[in-house]
Amino acid sequence: MATRGRSALGPQARTFAETLQGLLNKTVCDNARVVARVATEQAVVGTDLVGLRSKPVRMRSAARTSIWLDVQCLLTLDQDEGKFLTIEASYCALKFGDTPEPLLHYDFQRDKEQYTEAHLQVCASHPTFETFLSELGRKGTGGLSKIHLPVGGRRFRPALEDVLECLIIEGLVEARNGWQQLIESTRRDYRRRQIAAVVRRNTGTAMAELERLGYRVVPPDDHGLRAQISRLITPRSRPPGNSPSESGPVNRR
Repeated sequence: MATRGRSALGPQARTFAETLQGLLNKTVCDNARVVARVATEQAVVGTDLVGLRSKPVRMRSAARTSIWLDVQCLLTLDQDEGKFLTIEASYCALKFGDTPEPLLHYDFQRDKEQYTEAHLQVCASHPTFETFLSELGRKGTGGLSKIHLPVGGRRFRPALEDVLECLIIEGLVEARNGWQQLIESTRRDYRRRQIAAVVRRNTGTAMAELERLGYRVVPPDDHGLRAQISRLITPRSRPPGNSPSESGPVNRR
């Protein structure tokens, strides 16, 4: 990664934190605080961040019981070009009560080996399912709360805006006026970045679809650019035992 690319991590991480804080306070929160902690090659962004660990922020509950959101992300710049802000791991939890207890949490852990990178875990019990697990010799493994439910993979996982929209539409929180426009705007930006990342790493598919639609796509003549594209579309092997989530600040199990 180029030194110039590394220097871009701080500003991008802080902008990301400011965007997240604005999104929350203009939709479902009153005084949410989102903080960025930046090191040389990594940054941590989280709600009400203390050190390297986030704390939940209160949302505008539609009932007497408090409802909270806890968000934390481990950020780097991409390994290929060293300029795109990249989420290495993230945690997004819904919590309830005066002493916030988790109901569910969405997790993303890049290059995770044991299960899908993007998943949902529900903090609930199901007696019949626990009996089923016991029959498999898995009694005492945590039951339903330890099942990692896939949610779209690295590029098509839900955005935070999807979670906020769900809370609002289901009537669980009281949203501010104009929430629809803001959520749609920031979600559109997120999805465009994901689409761009998909195109960079799937140029053959992108070219084929554009040509099907009548576009003329001309590959670059520059050998450096062709080599860079080749690196982007070549799958990288996972470093053994090097999943950032195992010891990183967003490992919240």
